[in-house]
Amino acid sequence: MTTVTITIDSRAVRNMLERAPDRINRALRAGMDDATILLLREQQTYPPQRTGSSYVRTNVLKGSWSRTVETQGNTVVGEVGSNSDMAPYNRQVQDADRQSRIHRGRWTNTVQETARRNERTVQRYFDRRLREEFSR
Repeated sequence: MTTVTITIDSRAVRNMLERAPDRINRALRAGMDDATILLLREQQTYPPQRTGSSYVRTNVLKGSWSRTVETQGNTVVGEVGSNSDMAPYNRQVQDADRQSRIHRGRWTNTVQETARRNERTVQRYFDRRLREEFSR
């Protein structure tokens, strides 16, 4: 009878497992940065001005949008929002549930539509960042 001895050096595996949470957090933070930058840009985009309109845009609504990304432990939270003190009419323009009739059909980048339209792109951002982090 022949005896076979297999020795496994688990130091590399243990090292990888110990570093995994930091790498995951780094990837999630980067993915959230990517996602909030995209969503912010989308919400700040105005539709073309109506032909023949004499209204002069102030871009206050565009300037009311901002983004934040916060990391607390293993949780990464991203937020894109419009400051209602700066643009109190923001919901009448860019919230599908509260949008004024005059804006329907023209202001199609409501928060709901922007989220729906970009859902797959946002998922791809996170997937890509995780793959990049763990391919090193």
